[in-house]
Amino acid sequence: MERKRLVADRFRRIWAIVEFIALHPGCSRRILADRFALSERQLQADLNVIRLEMGLPLVRRQGYRFLAEDDAPVPFGLADAQLLGLILRQAAAGGLVTPEAVRALAARLPALFPAHLRPFLLHALRPVAENREARPGTDVLAVVAEAIERRVPVRLRYGAGRNAALLAEPLVEPELVVPYRGCWYLIGYCQQRGRALMFCLDTVAEAALAPTLVPAT
Repeated sequence: MERKRLVADRFRRIWAIVEFIALHPGCSRRILADRFALSERQLQADLNVIRLEMGLPLVRRQGYRFLAEDDAPVPFGLADAQLLGLILRQAAAGGLVTPEAVRALAARLPALFPAHLRPFLLHALRPVAENREARPGTDVLAVVAEAIERRVPVRLRYGAGRNAALLAEPLVEPELVVPYRGCWYLIGYCQQRGRALMFCLDTVAEAALAPTLVPAT
């Protein structure tokens, strides 16, 4: 159990490094190490996770930066990605614009976002790009993004084939979502366990907002 807590703490730090590089492109390894109180070897291990295991376009060109990063800050964030995906799906379903026009827009939108948020936007727009509807309640990542934006807990529901060590329906105060080795993970405070944990969202069957907290058991 202690190991899970350490993993969640490390990914909090890694995502803080991601956001810092996105806001301050060009920082050296020494500056980043000092900023996060790490040795350069520890920092390099985190940078390897960002590039190789999270699949984010991190490069070292006059300091660390994400590909296609420019000097002006980009005002779009995670909530914007989720909202744009929802709007485009509704526009396509309602016949407000042609499917071809929606798909063309969906293909161009990721370029407007910071590089480290593009994987999330691509996921949010996938139903549009593939000309299919996302079934209500099954787009777990979108529900989690909404919970983060509204600052409310989310209840995750695992299927019957879940690992016996996992709670069937953990109630989580979500903090952030990160891509890792082709999957999406949620970091958040688990009410039942009483600590921060990581949850693989790809194995969750359904997610729902839970506006009120329940006492830990």
